[in-house]
Amino acid sequence: MKTKDLREKSAPELQEELRAASKELVDLRIRKETGQLEKPHMLKTLRKTIATLQTLLAEKHQVSVKEQFDVPSQGMTLDKLAQASNLTHRQTLRNLAKAS
Repeated sequence: MKTKDLREKSAPELQEELRAASKELVDLRIRKETGQLEKPHMLKTLRKTIATLQTLLAEKHQVSVKEQFDVPSQGMTLDKLAQASNLTHRQTLRNLAKAS
């Protein structure tokens, strides 16, 4: 599937795709070890697909955290974020962790 198509999917859909790709990679590795793998290039393709899915999930997570805390897209440090929300650094980090 192309990256453009994957970007249109929601985070839960991407997580499901990632889970399925990971299971398929395990199956391919097992078949490789037993000598039953007919298309060894599929391992590399699947690893790249998994990396793409992880990247897209990280981007969606970053966008959701920024939207939740009204963080501008550039130059927002932990200090600025804590000051803007009138919280301590620790409270700000907890809120960011809860958003994930």
